[in-house]
Amino acid sequence: PDAWKKTYPSLKPLGSWMRDLVQRVEELNQWITGSYPSVYWLSGFTYPTCFLTAVLQTTARRDAIPIDTLSWDFSVVNLNESEIAQPPKDGVYIKGIFLEGAGWDFDNGCLTEPEPQELIVSMPILHFKPVENKKKSARGLYSSPLYLYPLRTGTRERPSYMISVDLKAGAHDSDVYVKRGTALLLALDQ
Repeated sequence: PDAWKKTYPSLKPLGSWMRDLVQRVEELNQWITGSYPSVYWLSGFTYPTCFLTAVLQTTARRDAIPIDTLSWDFSVVNLNESEIAQPPKDGVYIKGIFLEGAGWDFDNGCLTEPEPQELIVSMPILHFKPVENKKKSARGLYSSPLYLYPLRTGTRERPSYMISVDLKAGAHDSDVYVKRGTALLLALDQ
């Protein structure tokens, strides 16, 4: 229904949308009855960019530095959510991200060729860590765009692009992934 579209952007059919809504409510209910989670489900936020800005703002205030001097450093955490007992000292752990247009090598923590007929893979937990005055991306990294949902253009009211996440490119040069349109997604259309 049109009125429901105002809650959060989604391309999912009603059944999947309802399952997603229930999961969102459960995540928020855990916050209310417990404490802050060790791993955040970024897709569960209506405005995930605001959450990431709040993380940068918290770091800037804590370290007494201008927020404009902060950027993100990304690392892969090859652990299950249940194995992470504490949040990181700096930044946040993020779960529920999908990779489109490439595969993920869990052993080496880098992009790789996808398996046959594998269009989208689940990413491991990522550590989003605020850092001061980060240099340009080093060689061997692919700066992958992170989108809210598969419709990469978004809408006039709500663009889909959020940020670029640096991932190890593995055996290929980053140009290979640029040409493929490799990207990270917070939600799928199913």
